[in-house]
Amino acid sequence: MKNKQYTRRQALSMIPLLEGITVEIADRQTRVLGIESMIQALRPTAHVHKEDIQSHQAELASQRMELRRAGKELDRLGCSLALTDPLEVFIPGEDENFGWRPGETFLRQAAIEPFAA
Repeated sequence: MKNKQYTRRQALSMIPLLEGITVEIADRQTRVLGIESMIQALRPTAHVHKEDIQSHQAELASQRMELRRAGKELDRLGCSLALTDPLEVFIPGEDENFGWRPGETFLRQAAIEPFAA
């Protein structure tokens, strides 16, 4: 994560970008789960569905790669994603840290701290 800090105004201006990134992350997570379920369902008959399974595995790899890319985009912004329900993006601030949840048009006081790797 880059050491960026945002003013409230800057953080507010990032909401449309964060919305796009989090929609993509949620969509790709849903796709990954669906593909994993499909592969699992085909495994008992793998001898018949070998090509289908391979095709799904290739799509799964692609979806996971794109999911990582979206996560890196958040990281480049200096933000991090809390895998809470609902999802919340941590935005580091100059004087205070912000939290933002998909679908919201406002910032809240951050309920999370970023994961320290």
